[in-house]
Amino acid sequence: MKNRLVLAGALGLATLVVALLLLRQTALLASIPGLAQVESAAEARRGGQDTPVLRVAGRPVTVADLDEMERWTVANLDWMRDALTNTTDEGQRALLERHIALIEAYGAPTVALAALIRDRALEAAAEREGLWPDEATVRARVERDRALAATSGDARLAAYIRTFGEQAYWNDWYPRVAAREIALERLYEAHTGHLSDLQQRQALWLETERSIVQEAGIEVVENERLPASVDSALRYLDEYWKLTEDSLSS
Repeated sequence: MKNRLVLAGALGLATLVVALLLLRQTALLASIPGLAQVESAAEARRGGQDTPVLRVAGRPVTVADLDEMERWTVANLDWMRDALTNTTDEGQRALLERHIALIEAYGAPTVALAALIRDRALEAAAEREGLWPDEATVRARVERDRALAATSGDARLAAYIRTFGEQAYWNDWYPRVAAREIALERLYEAHTGHLSDLQQRQALWLETERSIVQEAGIEVVENERLPASVDSALRYLDEYWKLTEDSLSS
């Protein structure tokens, strides 16, 4: 659980895959599949351009955002393929196979764009609803996760810290990640917290997420810098939501 918390926050695993399963499968591996892509993602983030390519509900998606998320998508595919060869649970196998096929059908650039459209729409919704954390809350989260990171031993997290440098990572970059994570946690709780059944909460959140994303305005700023079309990304999201609905009801 400790490793999962640090990774979910510090690395922003938001590429629309079964991340919790992947983290369980890979957390103890001496050699982590996709690690080269994680290192590449960290480099893309640190040295990337902050030029906005599009805006979702007024929030920018930059060249660096897209480059980083595309590399995370490829890394996630590596983890899913590895998990597929190591699980004997038929339900998990079927879900992994469907997720892998969906991502491969659309390609990493489209999936990365879709993930960022989703993320920015949810971030904007959290801000509209007054759920964005204040500096003291963010600072407390950073301190908590920095302490967890000291004992995590995960090569993916280490790659980000090494690439940014210890102080720059925790003082400059990670507070922004932590703020988004807290805001989205609060958004989830605000919309589903009245339910006690986890499956019901997940189903309601899926409906809420879909509604928020579908209602978000998307403005393309530099069409020539887009790695994929917005229409393709939205089609991917539709299929992802349907796949997730099916998995919840099965």
